[in-house]
Amino acid sequence: MKTPPDPPLSPVDKTTGTLSFVDKQLIGRRMIREAALFVDRHLSRQPPVQRFFSFMPTMLTRVSPFHFKNRAKSKDWPLVRLDSGDVNAWGRMRVVGELLVIFDETVLFCLLSLMSRYQNEAFESTLVELSGIAGVTPTAANFTAIWRSIQRLAGTRIDLELTSGSGKKRRCLKEMTGSILSFGDLDRESGIVRIAVNPYFIEMYAESFVTNIDLRFRSGLKGDVSKAFYRFFQGQYEKTLSIDLHRLARSVNLDTQQAPGRLRTQVLSGLRELETRKYLEAFEITEDNRVHTVKARHTALKIDVPIFGSRGLETKDGRD
Repeated sequence: MKTPPDPPLSPVDKTTGTLSFVDKQLIGRRMIREAALFVDRHLSRQPPVQRFFSFMPTMLTRVSPFHFKNRAKSKDWPLVRLDSGDVNAWGRMRVVGELLVIFDETVLFCLLSLMSRYQNEAFESTLVELSGIAGVTPTAANFTAIWRSIQRLAGTRIDLELTSGSGKKRRCLKEMTGSILSFGDLDRESGIVRIAVNPYFIEMYAESFVTNIDLRFRSGLKGDVSKAFYRFFQGQYEKTLSIDLHRLARSVNLDTQQAPGRLRTQVLSGLRELETRKYLEAFEITEDNRVHTVKARHTALKIDVPIFGSRGLETKDGRD
């Protein structure tokens, strides 16, 4: 979904000495575009493997803002301040606000697909439609869960800090902050939902996604760990990958402090479902905790194709 260049601004109204409302909007969009271009140029100076977006601008470390949470064990939704740390050459990312979970990632993918389908950052949908795209039963409980996810996506702040140099010469070039969604509106009687995606998010992420996420395949996965691994592996260049088990677990926010046997079982379960669903041709977890995976040929990463493309969701026979 390429954004056309901004038209030239009209002259200032000589009577009032002010710009028109439309021109003020164009100035705002231009500011956002310039900021996104600055980030893009900064990332382009990094080694190629660090330029890939797993979901957020996490590059090599693949730090994800989406976590695992058992709702039955907690009455109050936790507030967090998550920091990707200073280990990244490009900078770091912070997530501040309510904890984002895997289901929130599911809802966000659904919203982005609709944004792509309607070719508009502001659009209208229904709780029933969102349930269908997310692959969940359209029940009152799931309607509430979807709306709660929209609230978290609108309220949780993502800070981006771009740096250069290392050690004592390391310096901050630019800092940015914002939420993924700008606005959400729900009519309880009709179930109609209106959404506005943050324009900066569109510039920085939605139009730059190189990870090809198949929503139908993802919704068919039963486990949250499988869904998180699917997103992680889709962001990788290589068909084959060898990675330390703990590093793989950290990339999707699995608890690496739990019992080793429990962690290994969780990783094994997620990989096994991806193999069963023919996403992975094969995988192996060695005795020294190395995870070797081989992706199926059809999962090859297409770096020139955006995450959802201009046609949005498609059925198997190619119809919208």
